[in-house]
Amino acid sequence: MGLGTLNVWVHDEGNPCRMSDEVWLVNVTYCSGLLVEWCGKTYGFIEAKCGHTEIELPPGCYIVYALQLLFVPGSKFPFFRSTHFGMVMVECGCTACVHLYTPTYRQVIRPVGDVARTLVEKQSVPPEKAEQLAKAANAVLENLAKTAQDAALEQLLEDASKKLGTKGQ
Repeated sequence: MGLGTLNVWVHDEGNPCRMSDEVWLVNVTYCSGLLVEWCGKTYGFIEAKCGHTEIELPPGCYIVYALQLLFVPGSKFPFFRSTHFGMVMVECGCTACVHLYTPTYRQVIRPVGDVARTLVEKQSVPPEKAEQLAKAANAVLENLAKTAQDAALEQLLEDASKKLGTKGQ
């Protein structure tokens, strides 16, 4: 008993309570973000058919995420689609599971404006550049369909904004 087993499950974008039927490439990294390398093996770009793979690893704390390559017609370069990151502890002789949430495109794009405004407050980005980024993100959002989970999350964020915005007044 030395190695642990990690089961990675990637959830479906359209129905996050289901597992994905697609092929994903799983990456296991150290907390530094570097791919795990051990005993001559690198734990990156591991194929996960139907959103699942099982990996034997030395015990440790790892960050796990999955990618897909997307080829957009007319583009020479592939784009990456990514799950959220999961943190998992793998113990000696045990099985650990990590479930990776696949965000919708709206869930990926919506926070861009908030991040831009935060960077302005930290004086890392000029205000006009942040506003350009926020406007571009909003323009894309206007053209994206909203799933039920998008609507629920956006309502939750609106409610939180109202609640936190009136706090202390």
